[in-house]
Amino acid sequence: MADMNVLMVGTGALGSIYAWRLQEGGARVTCVCRSNFATVQQDGFQINSGTYGQHTYRPTRVVSSVADAVADGTSFDYILVCTKALPNLGDNSEVIGPAVGARTVIVLIQNGIDIEEPFHARYPDAPLVSAIAYIDVSQPRAGAIEHGGVAALIMGAFANVDSNAAARVSQLSDAWAAQGVMSSVTDQVQAFRWLKLVWNASFNSVSVVSGGNNTKQMLGDKGCRGLIRNIMLEVYRIGEAATGGPLPVLMGKDSADAFIEDTDGRDAVEPSMLMDFRARRPMEHDVILRRPLDVARRLGVSAPYMEAVYAMLVMVEKTYMARL
Repeated sequence: MADMNVLMVGTGALGSIYAWRLQEGGARVTCVCRSNFATVQQDGFQINSGTYGQHTYRPTRVVSSVADAVADGTSFDYILVCTKALPNLGDNSEVIGPAVGARTVIVLIQNGIDIEEPFHARYPDAPLVSAIAYIDVSQPRAGAIEHGGVAALIMGAFANVDSNAAARVSQLSDAWAAQGVMSSVTDQVQAFRWLKLVWNASFNSVSVVSGGNNTKQMLGDKGCRGLIRNIMLEVYRIGEAATGGPLPVLMGKDSADAFIEDTDGRDAVEPSMLMDFRARRPMEHDVILRRPLDVARRLGVSAPYMEAVYAMLVMVEKTYMARL
């Protein structure tokens, strides 16, 4: 049994699955919900998972803010941050402030590159862990979670992870692994961030700029398939220049072609940017495209395909946000 007190900040589709699996193992999990708060507080999460089956998940506690989570004096061993990474809209690292204690391990389960520094700057003494999630999950309506066949996490230290904190990170990883999440701890977490970007920067961006298409539709078009491959190759080049060596191999996928073939062999996926585009929400283009492009320019790596889709994404977002 996992004897731990966990605060999940940003309990949407992704956060609900990782919170559920920890609680199944005995952890006490407080979920901070926003748009889905009333529904989850009353009915819990209605989860339909291809991996774990159908279940009504009721968190230990459901609150609408971090301040509410600590109002009764509760302290947390771990804070899991699963909010969208939108630094172009402001620094949201202060959100978790009321819950950060002397022993709290902060785990950032977010997309993109260079997401950690605002948290490290605000909480310079806190153990800070960077985590990459691989999961196919959506929340088509408040509290209703559709999960496919993948739930994985790769975690690694970013700052202040001494031997004691490292043991606690391993305990957290083991707790997930005991409940069917493919979870591991690595000393190459930044390289794995770049590796995830191979898929995210390509499929996410092209799903929107192509007019709103899922993975099957994109890969079924010769032009889109070629564009996706070219973006992947650019990410590989930038990531290898940034990390100083080859990017890791993930579950046998060691190249752009391997990622494309693997995706083509699976059921259709609607990337997160596509879901944000359809819902007219801000997209994570800053951490998935702009920041990698900043690294490319600094290192002298050419990335014209990424430059083009980034410019189009920003324009698409500006257009629909202006109409809200």
